[in-house]
Amino acid sequence: MCIDEEGMLSVALWGWFAVNRYKPFYGEQLDTVSLLVPNVSSCAFRGENLDMLFLTTARKELSSSQLNLYPLSGHTFICNTLAKGTAPFCFEI
Repeated sequence: MCIDEEGMLSVALWGWFAVNRYKPFYGEQLDTVSLLVPNVSSCAFRGENLDMLFLTTARKELSSSQLNLYPLSGHTFICNTLAKGTAPFCFEI
């Protein structure tokens, strides 16, 4: 999961071929990034302007026949978004 500068939550959906963007307090789905692989494992904003969404995927739990259907499983995908991420928060102990 990751939060953008508008406070919206992007969630990688394992087994659902997608990352969905939600209003966190209302659960309203705002947008979907669809992928050609079922197991989306993580998402994070990156890039100079934090406007690129990096999506990691996995091959885990996929049978040989599923891997033949979804050969890009396990790859990392990058997409440009209209939303921008927030800078990392650093803290000291």
